[in-house]
Amino acid sequence: MVILLPILMALSVFSTFLSLSFGVVKRSWRAMLISFISSLPISMYFAGVNPPLSYLGLTPIVLLTLTILFRRHIQKEIAQ
Repeated sequence: MVILLPILMALSVFSTFLSLSFGVVKRSWRAMLISFISSLPISMYFAGVNPPLSYLGLTPIVLLTLTILFRRHIQKEIAQ
């Protein structure tokens, strides 16, 4: 059980950066949504530390904002 937490955190970090890079390059709102969901455990971990690192807990808000912007951009392209 002790080794399970670091493995899950590593998988979460890996999937966050992989889906974030794919989402930005391809402008995929689905990949950005996956990045948002997979970054939640990391942000909860950093939200409880000292103030300089606790601001990393706000990262999912940025990812959710990018998801919404990409989704609106795609909807405008489909409408035209």
